[in-house]
Amino acid sequence: MVFDLTDSLAEAVLFAMENQEHDFVLDAASGMVISADEKSADEETVYTLPDWDSHDGYELLESFVSGLHAPQAKADLRNVLIAGRGVFRNFKNVIRQYPEVERKWHFYKAKQMRLRLMEWYNALRESWGLEALSDEIEEFDDLIEEDFVFRAYNPAQDKDCVALGADAVFTEFEKSAEGELGQAFAAMWRDSFAQGRDESGFVCRTLSDDFAGCLLISPFPSCATKTVQVTALFVNQNYRGLGIARALLLFCMTHVRERGIRWIIITRIPQILESMVIRSGFVRTDFGFVADLNNLK
Repeated sequence: MVFDLTDSLAEAVLFAMENQEHDFVLDAASGMVISADEKSADEETVYTLPDWDSHDGYELLESFVSGLHAPQAKADLRNVLIAGRGVFRNFKNVIRQYPEVERKWHFYKAKQMRLRLMEWYNALRESWGLEALSDEIEEFDDLIEEDFVFRAYNPAQDKDCVALGADAVFTEFEKSAEGELGQAFAAMWRDSFAQGRDESGFVCRTLSDDFAGCLLISPFPSCATKTVQVTALFVNQNYRGLGIARALLLFCMTHVRERGIRWIIITRIPQILESMVIRSGFVRTDFGFVADLNNLK
């Protein structure tokens, strides 16, 4: 029996999928999810729900943690996964310590379960001789501005927070290699940062005004009127993996173009951010990455 997967029905199916204590089925005649014990004798109106058990739930936790770019949260959550007992309860307890990561987790979980639901429904539609439906799920990047504020860098309000955040990043660089090599990496980034800290840029803060990250720029060379160099781009550790760096970069590109800037140059960027920079419209050159804002939509 053909049925439409309405929003309310989809929510009921998803809720039943997560219930590990009871078995449910879909009664297409009534358009309701019911207990498997209550199903009617008419098998043509009854559908088994998509498979989802504790193994699926654990794999979902693993895939989320493996793709997370917030180092401290990732380390704490990975310890939960390898601990063995009480994984799901302990995961909830730990992730609550990282509100922004927790929000990303809820979105990620909803998206993956929705994809499983649509695979199931489209398989049914195929058996009915109908075309599959697309399921356009909003990306997390599109939601980030609901929880964060992006604005121009204000030295009076932001200078101290930027300096503290930068010091933490420099310490990370020092630890990335042993001895003098790590110190050299940190010094290289300090020199670049010093070029732009008293110039201009953009910051990201939470709705409660906690500093989350920044992007600083300087004219390059100093007499340039249409070219700027990114001298700092970093996100505080607890807010990484949420798309803030990309949002800062896109925010910057939009606003400097309005000021008549044509080119943005990035000479140094952590490797983990390179693919994000390219997706944002930058082109790799022999000297780093360059975006021609006149060629971007």
